[in-house]
Amino acid sequence: MLKYYINFLTVMFCGYLFAQNDVKTDTIPSKVRYGLRVGVDLSKPIRMLTEPNYKGLELVGDYRLSRKLFIAAELGNETKTVNQDGIHFETSGTYLKTGIDLNVYNNWVGMDNLIIVGLRYGVSSHKQTLLGYNIRNTNLYWEEENQISLDSPQVFKGLNGHWIEFHFGVKAELLRNLYMGITLQMHRLLSDKAPKTFDNLYIPGFNKVLTDNPYGAGLNYTISYQLPLYKK
Repeated sequence: MLKYYINFLTVMFCGYLFAQNDVKTDTIPSKVRYGLRVGVDLSKPIRMLTEPNYKGLELVGDYRLSRKLFIAAELGNETKTVNQDGIHFETSGTYLKTGIDLNVYNNWVGMDNLIIVGLRYGVSSHKQTLLGYNIRNTNLYWEEENQISLDSPQVFKGLNGHWIEFHFGVKAELLRNLYMGITLQMHRLLSDKAPKTFDNLYIPGFNKVLTDNPYGAGLNYTISYQLPLYKK
């Protein structure tokens, strides 16, 4: 599924570049709106509808520093219950991602669409709750239930994760100051504090953690509104 999103973003990017080649540069200086843009990630409510063991909310925002450069951040909370690979656990916590976005698209006069290339530093604060685990069954003849459910779940608090993200996406202005966007995120885990008995298999904001593989990916759909402060 992820490759189709990558292909979609590639086609959008090429289409924007092709459109720019057919437009002559306007010599009349144009004013750009400066302000705070805030919104929400729509992929989290969609996941809650399709994944009964998931809850999440993410707020997004950015502020224009110059015609091309933005500071940006995402703040979210996730709860994910997983029962697979021999272990049953729940991860719950908050995360914050901050960084910059660079708009590489040259708008026509009066337009404010964006092709974003960005970088983020992410940090999570979460807890893991061990609900059960599987014991190794060496006798394959008897098909016995080998999962043990804990009467008193073990809670491990004070956990965290640190990572960097590369962002590539588009934002289109649907109406005045109202934007819809889609962004592909590539993660690289830098460090994490895990429980003593098992690893961080899921980190809020980072998503699933793979064994011996610090890389991951994500995707978000956003709707946001710009609070215009002034023009420059």
